[in-house]
Amino acid sequence: MAGKRAIAVKDWSCAMSDEIGRVVLAINSTEGETTYVLMTIFQAAKMAQELRSPKMVPRYDM
Repeated sequence: MAGKRAIAVKDWSCAMSDEIGRVVLAINSTEGETTYVLMTIFQAAKMAQELRSPKMVPRYDM
């Protein structure tokens, strides 16, 4: 398993496929490479909940 890495995100888009019941997240980084993530609707909902929680986001301005 690869180590964790942080990327600066320029923009992102998300789509759901009814045929396979999966969510596709496309993340465009500032470095130019696009990352695609395939996940279930439950994984996407959990990720959205974690992103809304201020205690889950590390602060780098200290």
